[in-house]
Amino acid sequence: MTRFDYFVLIVYTVAVVGLGGVFFKQQKSLKEFFLGGRDIPWWAASFSGIATIVSAVAYLGAPGQAFKSDLTYLQYRVALPLAIAVIAAILLPLFYRLEVFTIYEYLERRFDLKTRMLASGLFLLLKSCYLGIVIYAPALVLSEMTGLRLDLLVLGIGLLTAFYTTLGGMRAVIWTDSLQLLVLSGGIVAVVFIVLNRVDGGLPGLYEAARAHQKLRFFDFSFSLTREVTFWGGLAGGTFLMISEFGADQATLQRFLTTRSLRSSQLALVSSMLAAALVGLALFLIGTALYVFYAQFPAKGGFAVEPDRIFAKFIVDELPAGVRGLLVAAVFAAAMSTMSAVLNSLTTVALADFYQRLSGRAATIRQARWLTLLFGAGCTVVALEASRLGTLLVASTKITGFFGGSMAGVFLLGALVRSANGWGAFLGALGGFAAVVTVSALTPVSWMWYGAISAGTSFASGAVLSRFFANTADASGALGSLRAAPAEPDPE
Repeated sequence: MTRFDYFVLIVYTVAVVGLGGVFFKQQKSLKEFFLGGRDIPWWAASFSGIATIVSAVAYLGAPGQAFKSDLTYLQYRVALPLAIAVIAAILLPLFYRLEVFTIYEYLERRFDLKTRMLASGLFLLLKSCYLGIVIYAPALVLSEMTGLRLDLLVLGIGLLTAFYTTLGGMRAVIWTDSLQLLVLSGGIVAVVFIVLNRVDGGLPGLYEAARAHQKLRFFDFSFSLTREVTFWGGLAGGTFLMISEFGADQATLQRFLTTRSLRSSQLALVSSMLAAALVGLALFLIGTALYVFYAQFPAKGGFAVEPDRIFAKFIVDELPAGVRGLLVAAVFAAAMSTMSAVLNSLTTVALADFYQRLSGRAATIRQARWLTLLFGAGCTVVALEASRLGTLLVASTKITGFFGGSMAGVFLLGALVRSANGWGAFLGALGGFAAVVTVSALTPVSWMWYGAISAGTSFASGAVLSRFFANTADASGALGSLRAAPAEPDPE
């Protein structure tokens, strides 16, 4: 890292924090702090969604995955049209028309309080742990790239992000995410241009070499349930993986509820899902290109490092001054964009689903700001201790997947099954979680099927169990109960 690289990194950091400060005086209500006043342009919400999805773990990990294998991991993207149809046509309209702060409010209006509390509580627990990983993983790589102390990088990413998110609320999240997406995209374009000029034969030579090494293989039509990623596993599991990520997660959905109309919200959702898929493909192709590059220049030692470090190695060793700083800023951007979105959603859920709901009192902007800072500080502490968590990190990642599938099943149950009720939904969610834990512990079934197993079990068992509790809860239809439910007051 040269002085010019550090200059580029500092300029990026100042711009992000300054942009957050611009919106400080506009935060006069919780609706403004959490939903940006619902007047955000659809394209800005879309940019924010893309930046949040492309976390630093994905930015560094996707090239590594392609470097060590091929493109078969991306087969779950074949489910993209089906997932888009379900989320845009069924789930998103429910949340938008209710004008809720959190998507878990829907669960109480449709089912009951305990189902809402279960979903909200698990969200707070799992996303707090997830943020520790989001901060720690890129900080570790950045420490290797820059020579800076790991603890200083963790504190820098965590506290700076908490600071600008606290200042500007959801507006700061969305507009800084838009800036960070430009930095992320610029980094990708720069690496593609440079690597194409370094490999023998340019783009045609890279293609032929990648094909010769079987790095471009995409489809695997095996019917095996134990093979990591197949076309059929991607189609089934990928559908519920994306529904969980885009349709049943407060951190992702919250930005799509900030637009001026349902149509704008749907446009933002669809465009972000499609663009995120393209960004993911570009990162995988970078990993393929890096494999060809280091195969042609074995003396550079590319095959001596772990795959997850290969992108960082290329950035440090091969990129010129300034461009190197841009790529380091891109890794920062990937971490900060994801963290800011999750921080804002954690505060939203904590205040709307717990404080306001259980105390009966309206929260204030000041409380929202202090809570955002506390979540940011807490998650930063988790990140500082992340190296000691060992296999707990793996376990928490799996639990997040299990929870997402269960919640996708419960939301679809509420939207599609008229007779579903609170006890059915509650026990169905627990059943879906138990089913996927059992499958993962006792069978060699690939993780790609976990979302389908969890969501399918939640949906089916919730529908069946609702019939046994039909006399103990209101089993009125989803649309009918929604229309009858009074909206919670907007505490402005």
